[in-house]
Amino acid sequence: MEGFFVSIMAEITAAFSVIACWRLASKRNRHFALNRFLYMTHQIFVQSVIGIAFSMMTWAIAPADETMEAKVKRVIDGDSILVVDSNDMEFEAQLEGIDAPEMKQEFGKESLEALTKMLKDQKVKLTWKSKDTYDRLLAQVHLEDKHINVEMLRSGMAWHFKRYNKSEELAKIELEAKQAKKGLWSQESPVAPWDYRKENKAPDKPSK
Repeated sequence: MEGFFVSIMAEITAAFSVIACWRLASKRNRHFALNRFLYMTHQIFVQSVIGIAFSMMTWAIAPADETMEAKVKRVIDGDSILVVDSNDMEFEAQLEGIDAPEMKQEFGKESLEALTKMLKDQKVKLTWKSKDTYDRLLAQVHLEDKHINVEMLRSGMAWHFKRYNKSEELAKIELEAKQAKKGLWSQESPVAPWDYRKENKAPDKPSK
């Protein structure tokens, strides 16, 4: 949108330049300058209409956040849970933005235990925009005033999943945990779960 407005301002500036030239031009050249001004005014109008229409379409098709309150039925591992809503329907949710160690990795069990301690039998709020290829919610999970995705990173029980999440805030929280040698960062050479899955020819985390 910024580029669009810059373009419009450039057109308007050019149009006023044409007016200035018209005032200084001879009578013979004024007809040409007037036609040029009318043409540029028309271009500005067309670009404005197209720009506004495009903006409205982009806003209209942008996915809205979906929310749900549910009870945690089971903690599957350090970054996924099974929840039940008020209609007794079950949903599996991935904690979006983080990737916990696999269960056979160092700190895999500790990560599971940390998430279980926070969420076992708790009522949580899930917010998501999309699902992964296995129909799991890619969710932000909140327990009262706690943002669970962030808490797992802050305690060093998960990695920031930078491949799919570009949040500078999460990157900063991960760095702080790493510098403080919390959780998995207490290891000398921790292996990222995505590298572990690749080395062991295990399926990678499904994408959006």
